[in-house]
Amino acid sequence: MLPGAARTATGIRVSIVRDPALVRTVRLVAAAVARRISDDEDFVEEARLAVGEACALLVGVDEPTASGTPGSPARAGLVDVVMSWDDRLRVVVRSDDVVVPEDPAGSDVDGMEPWALLRGLIEDFEATLGPSGTALTMTWPLP
Repeated sequence: MLPGAARTATGIRVSIVRDPALVRTVRLVAAAVARRISDDEDFVEEARLAVGEACALLVGVDEPTASGTPGSPARAGLVDVVMSWDDRLRVVVRSDDVVVPEDPAGSDVDGMEPWALLRGLIEDFEATLGPSGTALTMTWPLP
């Protein structure tokens, strides 16, 4: 950095409809952002996986219908993903649904529970629940 130059944050925002097919796009964007700020492939893979899982959890929020069967996988509303970086990579995934950040019994996918996976991947992980929905915040120090 040049003397006297200020380091400023840089970022990107992606908004998708609640369609599980679009989670792959968010994963690719997360990997591209991580590669832009680091050539550490472990860091890139961790960010890609964590952002994809967080997005999938909020996209896939689906209450059962009155008959007890799952509702439609594509629902109204958006999931917003904001990625910013300065001295850390910070990712916030937001939905207007309130999601309880716990794995219900039988929720494992290939032997891994999604919320447990996120907590295991990211040291700095926070789920915020409020009247306006759910925000999942993840940060990583830059390698």
